[in-house]
Amino acid sequence: MDFAALLGDAEQASATLSALGTDGALSRALHALAEQAIHRGIDYKTLGLNWDHPQTRIAYRKAEGSSFSKPASRARQQRSRLAIHKLAVGLLAAAADRREQLLVGAFCEEIGAPNLAQNATFAGVLAALDAELLLPLRAFSEATPSMFTTFGGQPIPHEPIEKKVHELLEVTLANRFSEWRYTNPIGAAQLAGLSDAQIAKWREPSRTKLGDLLIHEDTEGELGFWWATKIGGPSHGFDLEGQCLLPLLCNARHKVILVTDPAYPHNPSGRAHFRLLWVHGSSPPRAILWLETVNADFAARVNTRAWLPAVLQHAASKAASMGLSLSVESYVGRELARVVREHLEGSESDVTQVQDRLVLRPSNGVVEASDYLTNKHDWVQMEEETTQPLRRALYTPKLQGHVEL
Repeated sequence: MDFAALLGDAEQASATLSALGTDGALSRALHALAEQAIHRGIDYKTLGLNWDHPQTRIAYRKAEGSSFSKPASRARQQRSRLAIHKLAVGLLAAAADRREQLLVGAFCEEIGAPNLAQNATFAGVLAALDAELLLPLRAFSEATPSMFTTFGGQPIPHEPIEKKVHELLEVTLANRFSEWRYTNPIGAAQLAGLSDAQIAKWREPSRTKLGDLLIHEDTEGELGFWWATKIGGPSHGFDLEGQCLLPLLCNARHKVILVTDPAYPHNPSGRAHFRLLWVHGSSPPRAILWLETVNADFAARVNTRAWLPAVLQHAASKAASMGLSLSVESYVGRELARVVREHLEGSESDVTQVQDRLVLRPSNGVVEASDYLTNKHDWVQMEEETTQPLRRALYTPKLQGHVEL
């Protein structure tokens, strides 16, 4: 939808865009702000985080679903239209060196966090808009109370969640999200024991091109993590059980592997959680890479047969490059052995069945969430914990300790 249609005032839209002239970044940000706040507007403050919201990113992009037509959301969309019309007038009158800050302030108002404008940067806001983050950030900002209870009904302390959400939004809008994930004190402690080269390799948004498939750990900046858990269902998404997304967003040990398939060009259509964990009782402490199941976007009606081998090849290659073992679900062991033999110059004996307990160092996201590490789904995890013995298949590269950078 073009800016004039969103604004409902073709004359004002034309005048403002003409005044911005060659400043493509400002024009792009203004259009994206209007599109995400007006066309896709949902009032999470009234509706909360729940099952009624769209299950897929493409449904959000098209504004398909009842959340957009609820009276509270319709009213919110109209307020956004009036506010962005006022912004367009203000941009037209403002000096060039004031325009970026005006847009930053308008964005923070739209996500319900005007106090964040003081430390937000235009680069951070533009990156957030390019990543379609207005609604995820609004959901976290305005519906934080929905995160005060686990999926199983156990209470979560309010103050730590409120502080973490504020910190998370602040670093995202300051364009420091990815750097903060790995360098905050709790996150850095999760990686303590790795060499500098191993940490650098883990932080790298590695990419593997296999035929038509792109297997990747998002891109530089990692803002795609905000949308990753909308792939394969609403659970753990920013708009339902939002606390379950905090571990991915906040923890240095936690990433996702995404599958981008040209058969579904709208957004990455596959996702697997990917963690760096420590084996209990090992001396010196031994880290492993932990891979969970590959989920498919509900809207992606594509043949996914090639996805698992491709994700396994990517994950195993990353583990080998870091000199670490890769842990996968036990039943995937045979497929992993085949991948190791055919693509990594290994042998099937490099993959064995194990039953290890794993150390979960404190979570920077207040909670941890996984159906594979425990049977609790999500739980408060502010102290170190050790899992029960977990039966898994483990790939151990022959040349552990070798890191290619």
